[in-house]
Amino acid sequence: MKKYNTIIFDLDGTLAVTKSPLTDEMGQLVAQLTQKINVVIITGGRFEQIKKQVIDRLGENVVRSNFYVLPTTGSSMVAYDSKTKEWNYVYRHELTNEQKERIINGIKQALEQASFSINPDDVFENQFEDRGSQITFSALGQYQKPEIKIVWDPEQKKRQELLSYMNHLEDEFALNLGGSTSIDVTLKGIDKEYGINEFYKTTALQIKDGLFVGDKIFPGGNDYPAIKTGIDYRETSGPEETMEIIHEVLQSYD
Repeated sequence: MKKYNTIIFDLDGTLAVTKSPLTDEMGQLVAQLTQKINVVIITGGRFEQIKKQVIDRLGENVVRSNFYVLPTTGSSMVAYDSKTKEWNYVYRHELTNEQKERIINGIKQALEQASFSINPDDVFENQFEDRGSQITFSALGQYQKPEIKIVWDPEQKKRQELLSYMNHLEDEFALNLGGSTSIDVTLKGIDKEYGINEFYKTTALQIKDGLFVGDKIFPGGNDYPAIKTGIDYRETSGPEETMEIIHEVLQSYD
């Protein structure tokens, strides 16, 4: 494998099971990576969620100045300030209240038109999450068990059907599948392609030296826009394969 100076990861389905923290082994590997290269997480979640899932699992060996977060599908960027020892937003694009309401109403209308229904007994906590710069719809609720989520829409057909009823929103918003039951909605033009390009504009790094790793690199998947940047990429089947990719990257520095 060629030597990369930056590796950009999707989170759910790539580094960890949906909404779950990194395993001890994955946390150690990601921390090892930060000792060699820059590590970036780009995902649909809020920074607070990513901190719990990832940052808090990296231990004492992590080099925080080499770690970046692009929350809410790249609509914001967070970096570590070594002087203040705090995580700060570099940029953040918020949705207006009117835009949020239009998105939520559009999803509710799509659910009414869909050929399938969702049993309320299968929904655990809220289906809609306001992430500031993104609205996320989780069909079975934000905190349903991963093993239940993963079998609900394995071929993405249900969510693709919902998207087909939401095309009236596409003039203003970007609609992407996320996780195993989610639809992520941001302002149009703000997706993982945007986030990755903004990361490289903000830093002194070059995209030719970066690698993207994700599990949804297919049309409609929320990782697909990332590869439009021209960045090298590897598709993964899940955390186990991702660990193999990380080992390859680390070995290139031996």
